Amino acid sequence: RISTILKENGESSNSFEMQFVVYRNYDAPADMLLQTSTWESKPENLRNFMESIKADYGWGNEAIEIGLAHVNKETEKGSVSQVILIGDAPANTKEEVQIKRRDSKQYKLGDDYWNNNALYSKSTYYEDELAHLKEHNIPVHTFYVDQRAQQNLLQIATSTGGRCEKLDINSQRGSSQLTDLVSEEVLRKAGGSKGDMLVNAYRAKFFKYYIQ
Repeated sequence: RISTILKENGESSNSFEMQFVVYRNYDAPADMLLQTSTWESKPENLRNFMESIKADYGWGNEAIEIGLAHVNKETEKGSVSQVILIGDAPANTKEEVQIKRRDSKQYKLGDDYWNNNALYSKSTYYEDELAHLKEHNIPVHTFYVDQRAQQNLLQIATSTGGRCEKLDINSQRGSSQLTDLVSEEVLRKAGGSKGDMLVNAYRAKFFKYYIQ
């Protein structure tokens, strides 16, 4: 849809890329804690990545701060213009980060395991990572799929100038809602000064019953 609107309005259909990031919690081993696709402009490559992913681990609160930490590393290359975050639980508190890194010994991990890992030797916290994103004027748009995540994800979105919405993953409306938000925000950014015009073109083409 994004490529179609860009092409129809005289823009390059390859003027944007997406990367998918799957994050878990500290009961997951390092190679499963954070999984990322390559940056892609072709949807079939992202689909192939997601088809290889299995929901697992979790340990209560999601490790949102790990996902945002990764995004912050990418912003240093100037490659991220916005983040779309989907979660079913609030982020770990600072105390939970330390406790879960330590108590992951029960999964044969623990502090020594994390401290000796090049990627995760330094613990992260989501509010610190949000501060870096705000410095780069990068909005985080959030979807909560469980009510317990609403307050935290709303705070994340609001503090960065993003949008926050409830996502019903079991309904057709939920799929459309996610598609529309992602498409609109990508077009708004990719279009620059023409961003709002491209969003309106998207709505005119794909929203038969769009209500302003």
